[in-house]
Amino acid sequence: MKTNVLLVQESIVSYRLPVYNLIAEKVNLTIGYTSKSNATIIDKFEVVKLNKFTFKGFHIIKNNFNELCKNYDVVIIMADLHYLSYCLLPFLKRDYKVIPWAIGIRASYSRRYDVTRKKDLIDKIYLKLLQKSDAIIFYMAEAKKFWGNSLDKKSIFIAHNTAEVLNINLDFDINKKKSILFLGTLYKEKKIYELINAFIKAKEKFESTTFLRLDIIGKGVEFELILELIKKHNIENSVFLHGAIYEEAELAKFFNNAILCVSPDQAGLSVVKSMGYGVPFVTRTNAITGGERFNIINDENGLFYDKEEQLTQIIIKAYRKPEFFIEMGKRARDYYTSTTTIQNMADNVVNAINFSLK
Repeated sequence: MKTNVLLVQESIVSYRLPVYNLIAEKVNLTIGYTSKSNATIIDKFEVVKLNKFTFKGFHIIKNNFNELCKNYDVVIIMADLHYLSYCLLPFLKRDYKVIPWAIGIRASYSRRYDVTRKKDLIDKIYLKLLQKSDAIIFYMAEAKKFWGNSLDKKSIFIAHNTAEVLNINLDFDINKKKSILFLGTLYKEKKIYELINAFIKAKEKFESTTFLRLDIIGKGVEFELILELIKKHNIENSVFLHGAIYEEAELAKFFNNAILCVSPDQAGLSVVKSMGYGVPFVTRTNAITGGERFNIINDENGLFYDKEEQLTQIIIKAYRKPEFFIEMGKRARDYYTSTTTIQNMADNVVNAINFSLK
């Protein structure tokens, strides 16, 4: 008989559906959500809408949430302390098991992912939640360093945060890899202008009309300002602003033509997506991340840098020695297939479920 599992989230997002469907092949999965669902009629799991009450940024699930949880063997929670109803579950008298599935360390645009920082009061509260749980799922193994010996290592499972890529024949033809790619919402905080400026400086070193192009995919508050910058520098023939693209087949074409994927100050899911398509990822050493940055092994499957002039030199090298980055891209693809596929993510969630029931 399959285990009955309730997974509670704020939203059911499209990029997670393949993972949820793989998990649902091994357990009877129901996903509870409070805000939005992108689930489809062909998905293998059930969904339930959870009504919430919000007060001063904290959320409480209405209609006796604990009674709902009693219908399941395991409840996987989004370990966000703002969702009080979720985070109180480990402390209740219960027969069902509770597993937090989370980044593992508090990090955001304003708080960098830093496993060496001193723990504050909120961290200590969060630690109690983890200690009272029956198993723990982290996105990256680095989170374990932050907690040290405070947690039982045997109870921690690493389900690398990842994104699905299409199963296509990757083209590593040196004559087709002519693009620097940026993918993401256009926020100033991501230092998108640093990438554009570095590209302009690199291009100015060469008179060749065959220099690399810069493809920027995404929308956001900086869209119109970037358009103005492109016109100001007369680089309409080498910097292309495509807007948002959501079709995976279309994104795959851009990755297949890219020699590098660059995001100066944010390293999120685009890191693993880029690797999945055999493209090295380039970002700042201390880029904003949810942990995905730690998939990058410098000079092996991607590159870190610290100053804008270093990014300029990386772009110049990509033009002069593309074969170096093509080989790096092959290693990035190998890393993805061995470590960060959606199957690996789903398997480790199931492993955590099975561990909690022992």
